[in-house]
Amino acid sequence: MMFSTIIDLIPVALAVISIYLLLQWYLRTLTVTEFNQKYVLVTGCDTGFGYLLAKQLDVLGFNVFATCLTKEAISGLHAICTKRLEAFLMDVTKKEDIEKVEKFVRSRLPKNTGLWALVNNAGVMSTLLFPDCYSRKHYTEVMDVNVYGMIDVTTAFLPLLRMSKGRIVNVSSVLGKFTPPIFVPYCISKHAVEAYSNGLRSRQDFAAASTDVQQFYGNKFFESFISSLRIINTVADTNLHRVLSCHLHAISARYPKYRYRAGYDATIIIPLLRMFPVWLSDKILTCNYEIPAGVKKH
Repeated sequence: MMFSTIIDLIPVALAVISIYLLLQWYLRTLTVTEFNQKYVLVTGCDTGFGYLLAKQLDVLGFNVFATCLTKEAISGLHAICTKRLEAFLMDVTKKEDIEKVEKFVRSRLPKNTGLWALVNNAGVMSTLLFPDCYSRKHYTEVMDVNVYGMIDVTTAFLPLLRMSKGRIVNVSSVLGKFTPPIFVPYCISKHAVEAYSNGLRSRQDFAAASTDVQQFYGNKFFESFISSLRIINTVADTNLHRVLSCHLHAISARYPKYRYRAGYDATIIIPLLRMFPVWLSDKILTCNYEIPAGVKKH
């Protein structure tokens, strides 16, 4: 009798789920209005996602505050965007820069108007190496920008965000959910030539590592490591507009998602790897590696 009741409930459950999914889809299509009265701050607009996002927000009619690290980047944005976009220098690791920009933004906002959105896009990736090749400097450089810089910027602009009941868009990575054995890169903005540049920097740091570390890994293992980075970048989704569309939806949607995944690598490959046993996902990620020289001796 109970089994029969459960069977009878299946169509009802499917109908409820379908209605819920349709409602979710409909709500995600709704956007806010009056873009021209909304102000957005985007960090890290020199190149990549930040640069593309700042330009697109300007095209859509938003008022944009774009922070850059170089005067050349500022000039480039001002040359191609309307007067709705204002670009200025800000290093997210320097509190004096953040305070200066906060005062500037506050002075440019109309009376009783706050920030509609803060996009914490500024970020760096360290040289790609093995754990025992990293120094404390490698870690602090990344943490200062990607974590502490983001926190300091968010804290500084929270009062302005509260004024407009605005939103914070933090640009993260699937590597925050899934960590390959030796920190292989995940960055869909990287093209082959940039991956090659990363490889060159890795060689310099490997050469600077202690003799014991170099002897343990050996040149063959290191070259296989560099080769694997090239393979990863060929698999990674290089369509920057997938990320851009997530940014734009997070800013303009009336009901934005809590989390966004961009690219088939983030939506398919990484979730699949997380479903595998750890030993199997590690094996897949390291299948191209040579055995370290120090391990062979044992």
